[in-house]
Amino acid sequence: MAIITSNPQPLCALCGSAGNVVQTGISDPDGNLDGTWGFQRCANPECGVCWLDPAPPPDELWKAYATYHTHTRKSGNRAARAALSLVHRLIRLGLLPLWICNGLKREADYLRFMTLANEPTGTLLDVGCGGGRLLNRMKKHGWRVEGTDFDAQATQKVTARYGIKTHVGDLARCGLPANSFDAITMSQAIEHLYDPAATLRECLRILKPGGLLVMTTPNVDSLGANGFGAFWRGWEAPRHLHLFSVGSLRRLTQRAGFEVIEARTYSAGAAVVYRVSRTLQRAKNLSWLDQLGLLLWGYRKESQEYRAQALQPNTGQNILLRARKPLN
Repeated sequence: MAIITSNPQPLCALCGSAGNVVQTGISDPDGNLDGTWGFQRCANPECGVCWLDPAPPPDELWKAYATYHTHTRKSGNRAARAALSLVHRLIRLGLLPLWICNGLKREADYLRFMTLANEPTGTLLDVGCGGGRLLNRMKKHGWRVEGTDFDAQATQKVTARYGIKTHVGDLARCGLPANSFDAITMSQAIEHLYDPAATLRECLRILKPGGLLVMTTPNVDSLGANGFGAFWRGWEAPRHLHLFSVGSLRRLTQRAGFEVIEARTYSAGAAVVYRVSRTLQRAKNLSWLDQLGLLLWGYRKESQEYRAQALQPNTGQNILLRARKPLN
């Protein structure tokens, strides 16, 4: 295992307030980094953001991404992976009533284009573009796209593979022109940032008046987080530096100057988090038949979570937030 330095973070970096411990004993879910981490929740009711404590300094964080999915390929039995992938695709195509009857396919379709499928096409920036699949999808849909990511290897692959312009590093340091984008997407990205407030302010600056910001991020108040404790995959320590509830993300976005038009949780995609969290909980190698059973169990849990939100709002696996830059 690699060793990564982490320093105590006793106060909320966004508002300076003290916090309350919400989870300890979290290990790297990929099993590549030595050590454990925890999260605190800001006690300031006007903030409420959760933060990683202890946390790696910026010059150490690269170690957490050295074996991340943007750099490595999955290992293991290829035939078993193919079989599991086939079952996954059958479910996602709606061929199993377990998924489609609950409206989860409609939810997934809405998120496939980050809610922008029916918006007028224009210029789009994907912050934290990773491997570039969303950018390529939006490009095929008629958008003029660019991406940013801290990971230089990832951005190089996006440009080489898809011919899409990318920028490396912190958004504020990319120097993008003001009022230049019709939409900005941040898919599972804001949780990786040291200063999410500064990034949101920069998004406001470079969006055109009336432009849309669309974000998804893990929900720290999800049923999965509460059920799995330190084994919940959404902690993703030490790569996730901040985590949010619907309320805390709404407040942060509003303080940056946006008008929030939709903020809620969703369950589409939760199956993989349930499956991986249960695997981490078991802490042993599983046969492909065991993995198949867990895959089907994960979709059943996703379906149950989707239905549970009627009585327990905002407990879905992920948060969706849509906001507009004011017209004046």
